[in-house]
Amino acid sequence: MTTMTSTEPTRRSSSTTNADAIESSAPSTQAIPLGDRPVRVAILGCGQIADAHLGQLQRIRFAEVVGVCDSYEDLAYQAGVRFNVPQFTDLDNMLQVAQPDVVHIATPAHTHAPLAIKLLHAGCHVYVEKPFTLDVAEADRVIEVAANTGRRICIGHDQLFDPMWLRARQLVQSGAIGEARHVESILGYPIDGKFGALVKGDPNHWVRKLPGGLFQNTISHPLYRITDLLPDAEPVLLGNWLRRGGLDFPTELHIALEGEQVAGSLTFSTHLPPQRITRIYGTRGHLAIDFDGQVIRRAARPRMPGAFAKLEMPWRGFWDSCGNLGRNMWRFACGDIHYFAGMKNLFEAFYRSLQQGTEPPIPVAEIRRVTGLMDRIFEHCRSQDSQETT
Repeated sequence: MTTMTSTEPTRRSSSTTNADAIESSAPSTQAIPLGDRPVRVAILGCGQIADAHLGQLQRIRFAEVVGVCDSYEDLAYQAGVRFNVPQFTDLDNMLQVAQPDVVHIATPAHTHAPLAIKLLHAGCHVYVEKPFTLDVAEADRVIEVAANTGRRICIGHDQLFDPMWLRARQLVQSGAIGEARHVESILGYPIDGKFGALVKGDPNHWVRKLPGGLFQNTISHPLYRITDLLPDAEPVLLGNWLRRGGLDFPTELHIALEGEQVAGSLTFSTHLPPQRITRIYGTRGHLAIDFDGQVIRRAARPRMPGAFAKLEMPWRGFWDSCGNLGRNMWRFACGDIHYFAGMKNLFEAFYRSLQQGTEPPIPVAEIRRVTGLMDRIFEHCRSQDSQETT
């Protein structure tokens, strides 16, 4: 199980992995804490997700955006103009002129590892959008370079820092649903949506060329919502991916993960409307977390007997709804209810760790564990594919 506080959440992996060995054996240079001065931040890659980064960075008082960079001049220009920051089309030029402390990598997944390694050697700390790398072998190379250069890395597992997940974790840790036993994570991702339609319509789209295809670019979020409560290094995997709608690439994924104490199930479906839902089942009840609605519904076993339980349960639901409404009204009034709230919290936690010289909010071992688990999921699905075709 992991621990955290509501202001500076931290994820700790209970499993020992190659990342621990890399960190302990590789010669490393300790980075000098940045201190209380503003953290200088640059964005590499000015596509859709970069807008979210820039929007959240504007909310952080101790962060200063010193540049955006994209090899496509139009993309760099529009981001620079809309967010009033310097724009660049050459990475080396941006590093020399802007001199960022941290660079956010928001480029396609297959570029993450080489760009991260280049930036670490250049003396920058690095924030990498999910997925971290194409596979765990690439992840190990990035981790090793980070250790050798004394620079920090962080992965964009921002939904772990969403206010709803922070509250859900507090409820689990308080024993509100007993001991967690199963985590169900659902991602609805319409293939005809804004990004899905691009992948669907272009057989040469970079997403199709990833080892895990469409899923590799997206399942980090629903997966780490499971692994946050499932600490096993190598849970047993069941399930498969499927092709629907006459498409020549897999579009549906159903995977079960069986750990020693906690199990999980992950559903990725292009036939569902956009949604991010997670349910945590415990020995005395369950939680349903709706990230889009910013709502947590708690259900516990009834205490009253017989027919009275049929009144007790909706009564509890009523007061639960009142609590959700009250909290969201307060957050709305404070301007604190927005889609990427978790991203802002993660940025702040990462930057604070750089200022203070402490460990980053998501440990390297956890980055590697999730990357390795994704490798196993895709390998498992490919093996199931081959068995069905023989």
